[in-house]
Amino acid sequence: MYQAGYAVRQLIILLLFLAPAVFFLLTQQNTLKAIRRENRRLRPGLVWLQLIPIFNFYWMFVVVTRIADSIYKENASIMDDSILGVPDPDAAGGIRKRPTYRIGMAYCIQYFILFFAMIIFFNLFGGGGDARDFAIISLILSLSVMTCWIIYWVKLAGEKRKLQYLQA
Repeated sequence: MYQAGYAVRQLIILLLFLAPAVFFLLTQQNTLKAIRRENRRLRPGLVWLQLIPIFNFYWMFVVVTRIADSIYKENASIMDDSILGVPDPDAAGGIRKRPTYRIGMAYCIQYFILFFAMIIFFNLFGGGGDARDFAIISLILSLSVMTCWIIYWVKLAGEKRKLQYLQA
């Protein structure tokens, strides 16, 4: 009976972490779908490769970089598509070099550092000894990662909405 309750708890915890990740990946995918095919630097379905353990540490950097490049290229092409060569004021305000890049990279780097710091700690200290100090450090790092992730997610969704508005 105890094992069944434990398994249910573990499943609930997994779903609590997996559900936001799926919605985040959907936002990345839909942002790429909002970009015309010729301006995409990554096929939308490839964002799901971030679910592959270990490989995701490399792939998340690729996805963040290519989405930022795709948004920039799309914004630039919207400017070029204007009538009589006069730039659309809405599009002109949306042009920034790689608008989601910096916060996306901050999220990726902090995620990478947090994961490997935890591995190193548990291999060196076996989870004992200075565990309280490391728990505080990992909590601070985790909050920082989550903050950057949420800011990146919101910024990405905003860029997607802006692209959809400019293309309408």
